[in-house]
Amino acid sequence: MASKASKEIMKEINEKLLLRGIYSNEGIDRASLAKLTGLSPATVTKVVGELIESGLVAETGVADSTGGRKPILLSIQPKKLCVLGLKIGVGYLDYSLTDLFGIALVSERRLLENQTPEEVVSTTETILKEWNGLMGESLLGIGIAVSGIVDSLKGVVKNSFLLNWQEVPIAKLISERSGKKTFVMNDVDSFALAQFWKGDVNNHKNCVFITLGVGIGGAVAIDGKLHLTGAGSGEFGHMTISQNGNKCTCGSRGCLEAQASFEVLARKVFSRTIHSELKELYSSVKATETSEIH
Repeated sequence: MASKASKEIMKEINEKLLLRGIYSNEGIDRASLAKLTGLSPATVTKVVGELIESGLVAETGVADSTGGRKPILLSIQPKKLCVLGLKIGVGYLDYSLTDLFGIALVSERRLLENQTPEEVVSTTETILKEWNGLMGESLLGIGIAVSGIVDSLKGVVKNSFLLNWQEVPIAKLISERSGKKTFVMNDVDSFALAQFWKGDVNNHKNCVFITLGVGIGGAVAIDGKLHLTGAGSGEFGHMTISQNGNKCTCGSRGCLEAQASFEVLARKVFSRTIHSELKELYSSVKATETSEIH
């Protein structure tokens, strides 16, 4: 039994290794894949054959031969599967369905008054039903981005001060309801990964990412890899910058978030400006009972 499980794990590892190699090197051939991944030519041939049969990979042409048979080139088929992304914000849920290359197929924002875990799960279930015609059986999984301290390995939001969530197993809750693999991570960490994948920082090994909104978040990349400890090392917003400053959502005083978030900056502008238009704008935004200013 253990041997069978080990073989399944190795098969999955090899598949991911080869898929990453094909994705990162569009039009690569089997021999080059073997050199790139360190897998044996026989293993590459077997696994690639299975990936072609599944429709995830296709033979898309031939390269010039340096002697012997011309190498057959391989490419990922991005439309074969899709992924659902969910950003849990303060008062809203942003959904986006993408193909394997990250191209958005459809996106939608749902506003929430009661942002309990059950409400998030229920709304996600509704979205899955409404978008079923687009997805069919092709939904690979669900990725969730949420503010706060997140244990991605366990799929648990340890503490999100903005949402008032503690120890919420959101990945498990959505996975059980949807029947799909679900992954959750801190929203700024997910933003950083997206920038490495589709943004302008893929040529930089050491980066710091900072976001400013309802809260202030941060992520750190060292030697080209996202620095994840599960202990909130990137929670820049909760560094104390003023010993007797404003009360923060985390319970402390003087956090960067409590001194410089959008809402705090807007309040400062409101209290100091002489322009009636700005005061009216601030008052109207507060009247909507949302925390974000767009």
